[in-house]
Amino acid sequence: MQTFPDSTAVSVVEMAAAEYARRTVTIDFLYLDNESCERCSGTQEALETALTQVEPILEPLDVGVVVRDIHVDTLAAAKATQLAVSPTIRINGRDIQPDYRENNCESCGDLCACPGEIDCRLWHYRGEEYTTPPVEFLVAALVRATVPEQSPSEITREKASEGASANIASFFGDADASGAGGCDC
Repeated sequence: MQTFPDSTAVSVVEMAAAEYARRTVTIDFLYLDNESCERCSGTQEALETALTQVEPILEPLDVGVVVRDIHVDTLAAAKATQLAVSPTIRINGRDIQPDYRENNCESCGDLCACPGEIDCRLWHYRGEEYTTPPVEFLVAALVRATVPEQSPSEITREKASEGASANIASFFGDADASGAGGCDC
């Protein structure tokens, strides 16, 4: 195997070929204060409940989920994560509700020594506004991420890539299952 440069910015992960086909959904839960802010802690609880409800469909779909709990505790961290509103849930890097609304959050206002009000996210779902996301809303977002819609060209590519192509089979000699490699050219 080729040697990669030693770097703090690059991680090299060795994995089995069978794991390559497994899809992974990454969920980022970003928040300012998970202990005192009722909206942040309520959002975390709703996310945990939604994940529990979605879990039974993940294994049959061969989908793994990685949840990254991200406490944004400085302005530098807010800039680095591009946090626009707290709390935020991103699935595969996308805010699940990018057209967010905000209003005064008393629990965050009590934490902050700054004058004025602190606003936190309002979640909107089915014509209503909520201070924490409804579990049903989160379940729907998670299901959409685990079973993405596919365009006909993606389906064709997937169908074409089932099994080994003739080119790959010829690399391994004839299509025997011995695993022996080598080109018969």
